[in-house]
Amino acid sequence: MKSLLKKSRQKNQSQNVSGMLLYLDPFFIQILEGEERIVDKLFTTIKQDPRHYKVSLIYKKPIEKRSFADWSMGFNVVKPESVADMEGFSDFFANPANDSSHIPQEIDRLLKMFKDETLF
Repeated sequence: MKSLLKKSRQKNQSQNVSGMLLYLDPFFIQILEGEERIVDKLFTTIKQDPRHYKVSLIYKKPIEKRSFADWSMGFNVVKPESVADMEGFSDFFANPANDSSHIPQEIDRLLKMFKDETLF
């Protein structure tokens, strides 16, 4: 994981991409920030990588200011008890076919919650 993060950070930095990667076994949640064309291309690369399974775009939106501007890619491991009380969050992963209209807000909250606790 550390090797992959190192390579990702170098590539992201060279393309002025920032973001956050959270791991909640067995899922990854990632936010990418940067020029739309570059982020779209990066997402396509991630989606086509055979190491990844069932990659989904949960939401995409324009931003005025980056939330993770200083990070080429922050990383944290999320413990289930950390999100157990987050309304809707666990339900989404248990049954992603349910109404997902609240997911962008839940993901934003989760990312902000772990922003100051990055591991490496």
